Amino acid sequence: MIVLENISKEFKTNKGKVEAVKNVSLHVEKGGIHGVIGYSGAGKSTLIRCVNLLERPTSGKVYINGKEITSHSTEQLRETRQKIGMIFQGFNLLKTATVHDNIAIPLKLQGVSKDEVKKRVKKYLEIVGLSDKSNSFPGQLSGGQKQRVAIARALSQEPEVLLSDEATSALDPETTDSILELLLKINKELGITILLITHEMHVIQKICDYVYVMENGQVIEKDTAIELFTKPKHETTKKFLNTIAQRKLSDSLIKQLKVSGAVTRLTFIGESTGQPLLAQVSQQFNVKPNILTANIIELKNGIVGNLVIHLTGDQTEIDASIQFLRENGVGVENLEG
Repeated sequence: MIVLENISKEFKTNKGKVEAVKNVSLHVEKGGIHGVIGYSGAGKSTLIRCVNLLERPTSGKVYINGKEITSHSTEQLRETRQKIGMIFQGFNLLKTATVHDNIAIPLKLQGVSKDEVKKRVKKYLEIVGLSDKSNSFPGQLSGGQKQRVAIARALSQEPEVLLSDEATSALDPETTDSILELLLKINKELGITILLITHEMHVIQKICDYVYVMENGQVIEKDTAIELFTKPKHETTKKFLNTIAQRKLSDSLIKQLKVSGAVTRLTFIGESTGQPLLAQVSQQFNVKPNILTANIIELKNGIVGNLVIHLTGDQTEIDASIQFLRENGVGVENLEG
């Protein structure tokens, strides 16, 4: 559906050349939800704007539905963009226009018939849950409602692809969750492929099938959401995961808990999440597990459980218990104690 092939984007400034995106390639399959995560300045926004050529890549190619669009004429590009919806952090609504008109005006400018405009506005306001706000103005809406209007406007173009540029970063946690649920609904019921960028791991956790991690304009790690949450490789990825699950114990906490020796993180996925494996360890081996931290992360396509434990006992018994856990599908990682 979306293929970026060796995309690079450079900007010229008074201080010289800036490489915002460096040789990035990605492949978003039809019907999937792919997320690009990175800290501010990582190049995420520039990258997603290269998809619909709001920013023209300095080098590389963009393919939509198998068609290479970087060589499109202005007329061809205009037609292509009608199949690529986009929502932004700032909503970009006309303040003096009603909700109805914010959705209808772009359609009218494209030459869509009056009856079809009316039909689409009604349909997509129902989908986003704002049928009763058609005659309201943006100033009368909450942040979450404004974003829903922006989503309805994007959907009214009846796109095959929806791009999301930090669409939830200005919203409170509860509203963010409601918008993410709406995006899941749109993906499932309308079959629209979604590519989003974010700096919030919570967004990736809730709705993404596949994840790209960016830093300094490059993709430093990519994998399915399940693999990324269970087996992160890059330190930046681990820092992001630490925002929703304590993956590293601070020195002060280690001292407070009076822990000495090895500390181990256990990762449970699939069937292992529902089994009392740690209880079995204490029964079958002469060891005493002390749970330091624990949490469960619910992903779109599975559940991941994390335990950080301190095992005490004879080293041979500790090794045997660790081997038992590995044989039962538990990920084991030794941490510094």
